[in-house]
Amino acid sequence: MPGSMIHLHMAHKINSQGSTLFYIGNLAPDAVTNWKEKDITHFRNLPDRSEALAALARQTSSSDDFAEGILLHLYMDWRWDILARDEFIKTIDGDWFPKYREELSLAGGYAFHHTDWAKDLWEQMDLFHVSEYGEIPGATTEELKDFISRNNKWHNDNNTESSTAFTPEYIDEFISRIADEYTQWKILQEIAYYNSLPVVFDGFIDIPDLTDGEIELVCIGKKSAIPEKKWVPAYEFEIRRNSSRVGEISLRIGYTDGLYYGGQIGYGVDEQHRGRGYAEKACRLLATVIRAHGMKKVLITNNHTNIASKRTCEKLGAKHIRTAPLPEWHDLYKEGQRFENIFEWNID
Repeated sequence: MPGSMIHLHMAHKINSQGSTLFYIGNLAPDAVTNWKEKDITHFRNLPDRSEALAALARQTSSSDDFAEGILLHLYMDWRWDILARDEFIKTIDGDWFPKYREELSLAGGYAFHHTDWAKDLWEQMDLFHVSEYGEIPGATTEELKDFISRNNKWHNDNNTESSTAFTPEYIDEFISRIADEYTQWKILQEIAYYNSLPVVFDGFIDIPDLTDGEIELVCIGKKSAIPEKKWVPAYEFEIRRNSSRVGEISLRIGYTDGLYYGGQIGYGVDEQHRGRGYAEKACRLLATVIRAHGMKKVLITNNHTNIASKRTCEKLGAKHIRTAPLPEWHDLYKEGQRFENIFEWNID
């Protein structure tokens, strides 16, 4: 384990705008007090720790901030144990653990007092109510609360010199390296997670009236799947107001690697009708069709520079999962795009 402040630096590198609950989750695995139990909850007792982490990632919803924090902690510990701890052990004759703990304490104390966001973050975590915590394998919510309070006080009380074994430069380089590695790994696990979600397609449904009194959706096409291209079935709709077109929206039924980047919902509002919330309203009208196909979550994606589409997702209540680099094989990459905002909309 690299220590709380190093964990928080990694979490901040991964998601500097992360919620307080994300950061609390990132500390949660270390609230386990029994060392044997901690080895189990950190998968150190398993012959293939990486596969256990991948399995956990495939079960973790990217919209669950607390669980996402736990996952990042466990991944970080795995890489730190191999690349930092084990290398440190090689430099010590005899009992390595006391010296290791001393160096981690120095690194943590120094980092706390030389990081501009650390004090405020620890206070926010300390004040956060335990009722909002998620599940903590091997520990109770009260044990996690106590862990945070004790460590908040310790860091405030200990303005240490830097570690000679785990220098600030070493930690920065380690975090930059593992953050890039984690991001690529996590995207692969997210794709596997979404591809495992339930979907029902026994043919296209008869479209009910889809209107909110202001706009309506009129189905203008039903496109069959093309398996060899990995295209799923899709509906195409015109968005109309007073029987006149104002835009279009499509719904793709299913989950694939490509749709992680392209999304199940795609929309466009004609230029003269923009700024009136039609895209958000059209998405909400699609919920009936989405549910009819057994889908509870859909992805909506947009180019990272498309502020208007991003705002539509935020108004809809969709959660921003990440801004992902596009792979070269994807059609959007071939069109010149390089990064996509990935939003998850939970229909339930």
